[in-house]
Amino acid sequence: MGWGWFDIGNGQTMGITKQASAKNFWQQQLYERTYNHTIVSGMNTKILFKILIISFIFAIIFPAITSASEFRTGDKLVITKDEVVNDDLYFAGSSVIVEGTINGDLVAAGGEIKVTGTINGGIIAAGGSIFVNGNVTDDIRAAGGEVRIGGDVGDNVLALTGQFVLEKNAKIARDLTLGAGNAVIDGTVNGNIHGGISELEMRGVTKGNVTLEIDNNIKIFPGATIGGELEYTAPHQGEISGIISGKTTYKETPVKKEDLKSRIESEIIGYLWLLLIGIVSLILAPELTKKISDTVSVKLLKNLLWGLLFLIITPIVVVLLLITIIGIPLSLILLMIYIIFLYISIIYVGFWIGQYVLKKLKKETRFKVLTMALGLLIVLIGINLPIIGIFIHLLILLLGLGAIALTEYDIYQKLKEQKVI
Repeated sequence: MGWGWFDIGNGQTMGITKQASAKNFWQQQLYERTYNHTIVSGMNTKILFKILIISFIFAIIFPAITSASEFRTGDKLVITKDEVVNDDLYFAGSSVIVEGTINGDLVAAGGEIKVTGTINGGIIAAGGSIFVNGNVTDDIRAAGGEVRIGGDVGDNVLALTGQFVLEKNAKIARDLTLGAGNAVIDGTVNGNIHGGISELEMRGVTKGNVTLEIDNNIKIFPGATIGGELEYTAPHQGEISGIISGKTTYKETPVKKEDLKSRIESEIIGYLWLLLIGIVSLILAPELTKKISDTVSVKLLKNLLWGLLFLIITPIVVVLLLITIIGIPLSLILLMIYIIFLYISIIYVGFWIGQYVLKKLKKETRFKVLTMALGLLIVLIGINLPIIGIFIHLLILLLGLGAIALTEYDIYQKLKEQKVI
C-alpha cells in the first residue's frame, strides 16, 4: 500500500507526488514545524494562512478517505494473531493492539498503541505510547509521549515525541526524521537522520548523513557508525566516540539577540496587519464590529469569564475531536475559528478603547478608521510595557474573546427566535 508520499532522502525538500492521497497531504503538514509563536505574543500571519488552507482542503477531501476504509470503534481494539484485515484500518480508543496482519494502512489514536504483527502498508499514529515491534512495509508517522520502534520499517519514519527509541535489532529502510525530547538510536537507519532533539544517544548505525539541531547534548558511543557526514548545532560540542566516515561539523547554537530596531519594526508590521484587518472588518461588517466593541464595556466581568472559558475549553474540545479520527474535519474547523478569534479579538478591544478615549477628550470623529488606529496604537503600547505588559495583553485577549462569544451567542438567539435556524 504505497502512499506515494514525500521523498526526504538526501536532505531534499519534501514534496507531494501525483499519487499522494489525502492522508499523505495531512501528514506532510505534521512535518512542517512552527517555531515559538505563543498565544500571548500574537499569531504569525504566514502560519495562520497555512492552517486555514490545510483545514479547508482536509475538510473537503476527508470523505474520499472514509469511503474506502474500514472504521472500528470501541474502548479497545485487538487484532489477534490469526486475524487478517484486507483494507486500511482506522481506530480511536484507549488502546490498540495489532498482533495479526493488516493489508493496508493503520491509522490509530489511543492511550497505548502496540503493533507486534505485520502492517503491509504504513502507520499514522497518535497516542500516549506507541510501540512498533512488528514489520511495516511503508512509512511510520507517529506523534506521542513515547515512540519505540523494534521491527523493520520499509520506508521513512517521522516521529514527534517526548521520548524516541530505535531498538538494537530495528531497521529503517530510508530516512529518520525526529522532533523529540530525548532520543536513543541503537538500531540501523539506511538513509539519513535529521531533525531537532534535546538529547541524543547513538550506539547504532546510519549509512547516510546525520544533520541535527541539539538543544542540550549529543553522545555518539563507541561502536556507533555514521556512513556519511555528521553536522550538528548545539550549545556545546558533543561526546563523539563512534566511527564517522565523512566530515564532522559542529556549529554553536547562536545566542538570539533582538535589537531595539528589529523589535520596533516587528511591532509596526504587527500593528499595520491588525489595522488592515480592522479596516476590512469595518468595511464588510460595520454593525457587527461596533456591536462586538460595545459589548466589551457593557458586560465587562461576563466578558472576562466567557473569554477565559473559550481560551481554555476550546483546545480541549479540539483534542477530543482529533482522537476520534472521524471528528478530525470538525476539529480542524474549530481550531481555525479559535486561531482567528485569538488574532482578531484585540481589534475589537482596540476599537472600543479608541472610542472611549476620543469621547473623554471630546474629539469624537465619524472616521471609524482613525478611531480604530488610535485604539490599536494604545493597545500596542500597553502590551509592550515592562512587567505589566503581559497581564494587559491577557486582559485584552479575554475581553475580546468574551465579547465575540457573547455577541455571536446573542445573534444566534435572535435568529432562533425568528426561526431562521
